[in-house]
Amino acid sequence: MLAGFTSLDPTVRLVVVLALAAGIYVVSGLIWPYTACSACTGGKHASPTGKNWRNCGRCGGSGKKLRLISRLLGRS
Repeated sequence: MLAGFTSLDPTVRLVVVLALAAGIYVVSGLIWPYTACSACTGGKHASPTGKNWRNCGRCGGSGKKLRLISRLLGRS
């Protein structure tokens, strides 16, 4: 199998590798639709003293957000 791949034109090899990477990215978006919220850690913003906190405005306190690929694939 590898011998057939190495005999391909370098441009074709690049296209095959990019298509494979894109396929893996799409499958990972279906399996793992959420990522960590980049605006907070755990959904809570601490005050400067650390004694008070409020829910994150972006994720609503869940600590997670939907990945771009998952939104494009229609996951909610």
